[in-house]
Amino acid sequence: PPPAGKGFWAEVLGVGDFYYELGVQIIEVCLALRHRNGGLIPLEELQLQVLKGRGKFAQDVSADDLLRAIRKLKVLGSGFGIIPVGGTVLVQSVPAELSMDHTVVLQLAEKKGFVTVSEIRDSLKWETERAKQVLDHLLKEGMAWLDAQAPAEPQFWLPALFSELHGQD
Repeated sequence: PPPAGKGFWAEVLGVGDFYYELGVQIIEVCLALRHRNGGLIPLEELQLQVLKGRGKFAQDVSADDLLRAIRKLKVLGSGFGIIPVGGTVLVQSVPAELSMDHTVVLQLAEKKGFVTVSEIRDSLKWETERAKQVLDHLLKEGMAWLDAQAPAEPQFWLPALFSELHGQD
């Protein structure tokens, strides 16, 4: 990235060189992986990818540094946000609005990486239509993938939670 100094973006974002460059690197990683994760990435994976891109001689980056830089990116619009999901923190890099309903469904899917309409209905005591609306929105935004060939009923997989599943192996 170009040097920030007292440039336009540094003033708009209200940050110095370190957070400006970190913000640019966060955007690059999120854009590069969006096709795979639908715009939701666990903070730990984002940290690994940013560190990988910085090289071994660059200054270390903590999860707190990432969170600080992401909060500064909010001045650019609704594209970046932080979503706590159980024990995981997801970074949202798409301008989709997620309600509490969406967040609760993400929390429900955290254990297995997917969720079904009947699981939502049974666990959350929701009407079928409410569950379908939430899942359809996640599907439309590319944050969920549909497995229509699942044995009992369609499963809605959340790619952002895949790495969490592999981390438990």
